[in-house]
Amino acid sequence: MMADDNAQYSDARVPCKICGRSFAPEVLAKHNNVCKKTAASAAKRKPFDSSKQRVIDGELSLKQIKQAQKKEIKPPKSHWREKHQDFINAVRNARGVQAAIDSGGPLPPPPPPSINPDYIQCPYCSRRFSPQAADRHINFCKDQQARLPRSKPSPVATAKQNTRLNYQPPKPKAKTSPPAAAPPSSVPVARGGAKAPAPRGRAAPAPGRRF
Repeated sequence: MMADDNAQYSDARVPCKICGRSFAPEVLAKHNNVCKKTAASAAKRKPFDSSKQRVIDGELSLKQIKQAQKKEIKPPKSHWREKHQDFINAVRNARGVQAAIDSGGPLPPPPPPSINPDYIQCPYCSRRFSPQAADRHINFCKDQQARLPRSKPSPVATAKQNTRLNYQPPKPKAKTSPPAAAPPSSVPVARGGAKAPAPRGRAAPAPGRRF
């Protein structure tokens, strides 16, 4: 039955002047009426705006959403050249360390830290932060700097500070070996300097007596 329905239409196709699609001449007349009504209703229809559905009471207003839609967000820079150079420096430093370990020589100094160009430097403390953190930190650092006294420290305070910074603890003294103990005498000595009594079982011989 599908073959019979297709047989009644000719192979020649004619494009529609409104939508540009091609139809058989027998179908084009019916399509023109439908396409004219669709085009007329589409011209009257306003484009759907989803901003009103995204409004949150107490947090976001319609005006803020409109401003955010108009704001152009530029893609961040890749800085691939700087990253590539940092990678090369890290590889060279690793090779130098391995060569020093193999030869037994002193290790080379570490490479200087790389600076991220995307970070923003604080004008008060000279530290660097990401763009989101820099906005919060710069205001905080500005308030902290305003609270500090602007008068210069006195010479006495400067001298005390330099003394504390340059203080070096004394070196520990070398340990001396303890004196050697005297060897014990063969004759036991009792308390008070008197000789200890002889062991039991045999009396000590009197001086000058022979057996």
